[in-house]
Amino acid sequence: MVVAQRKYNYLEEEAIYQPPKKNNANKHKESKKIKTIHKVQMILSIIIIASLCIGILLGYVKVSELKYKVNGLNKEIEQLEGVAENLRVDVEGIKRSDIIEKSAKEELGMQYPEKTQMVFLSVDNSKMPKSANAKEKAKLEKEKKTSIIAGIKGTVHKLFTLLD
Repeated sequence: MVVAQRKYNYLEEEAIYQPPKKNNANKHKESKKIKTIHKVQMILSIIIIASLCIGILLGYVKVSELKYKVNGLNKEIEQLEGVAENLRVDVEGIKRSDIIEKSAKEELGMQYPEKTQMVFLSVDNSKMPKSANAKEKAKLEKEKKTSIIAGIKGTVHKLFTLLD
């Protein structure tokens, strides 16, 4: 019987011992707070991601607009270069002596002079008098060379050129 007495009834003890129950209300409130914080974080992250996407799209729009403007300006440059080339060709055509000669003969009725129409002049340079200005300039040059101040000025100028 000793063995029979030692038999322990675990079911009864389990029924007697019940751990104290925590307030489920506190646990529920904490989980609600966590859920609301989590929801706010999610909403803010979605807003930030959406704003970044919109910013990137606006950047691409601006880049596209600038590319369009650059393309338009490049076309305008090509047109202006074509106009400039046409004008260069026109100027070259006008400057050519054979075209000028042809238009002078045809439109204006001009012709080359004949030998009888030409008059040749001979000029003797030794008999020509020097002008008064040339004489005055020569006189001033001699005065500059002979003056003391000019000599000092020349040496100072030479020193400065050596220093440079």
